[in-house]
Amino acid sequence: MENKYTPQGYASPAAILITTAIGLLASLILPLLYIVLSRLIPNIWFIAIIAFLLGLGLGFFIDLGIKIGKIRNKRVAIIIAVLCGIFAFYVQWVFFDTIVYSNKGFTFNLGSADFKILLSDFFFLFTHPNVLFQEIVNLNAIGTFRIESTDTISGLLLWIIWVGEFIVILGGIIFAVLNGQVTKPYSELNDQWMKRRKVLNRIPLIENKELILSELSNRNFAVLNDNPSLINEQNYAEVIVFESAGDQTKYVSIINVTNPTGKAKDKKVKNVLTFYPLQNANI
Repeated sequence: MENKYTPQGYASPAAILITTAIGLLASLILPLLYIVLSRLIPNIWFIAIIAFLLGLGLGFFIDLGIKIGKIRNKRVAIIIAVLCGIFAFYVQWVFFDTIVYSNKGFTFNLGSADFKILLSDFFFLFTHPNVLFQEIVNLNAIGTFRIESTDTISGLLLWIIWVGEFIVILGGIIFAVLNGQVTKPYSELNDQWMKRRKVLNRIPLIENKELILSELSNRNFAVLNDNPSLINEQNYAEVIVFESAGDQTKYVSIINVTNPTGKAKDKKVKNVLTFYPLQNANI
């Protein structure tokens, strides 16, 4: 089994509090943008896309909290992501219900008095989930939208669509968090995240992963040195180094690159190694 960086499991109460607070704050703000966009363009496919983007956006802010709090525990990160996802889904329903039952409907033409009424209705629904749930049940009975030329969607199908919406949002959050800072190498020696080296070494395309693993296990780190002769090659591998000053452990990721035209849009990459640890390596 190949060596790979494993988070140390650190998650202090202060770090959890910071990350959760940032996530909850984002969960109060981003759903409003989501509801506004979904009302401006009430297309089910567009809504599915922005639901996933909502999840990614929330994941970004949770990831920011993880970076600040220095959380190195995937389980804790996922729990925070799920809690913030549930909260964001609840908040977007409060926003949606407030707008649907507004006397003026969905409009940007609101005076100060109208805004105060909306804010009051929002606060009431936010603090009375039982009332909100009953209004959701009522909306489900009459339906809220149509799909192309079909009749208004309601009943079981609408419940399924709403559940799917929740799954898409939550999936976006978890995807962002599990591909974010919590997986990145951390220097326990310096108590800081390792930095990604800006200059990438270019080496021959890795055809045999086991061969490169064998070379690294035998401490033949020269195989990772930059090869200038590959500058014009269409197929090659890139070595990404993560390091921290004074820390004798470095982590490298290797990706195979295929770029037949030399243009960024045609560049295709494939992971070979991810965060492989090197001890006392001069690369």
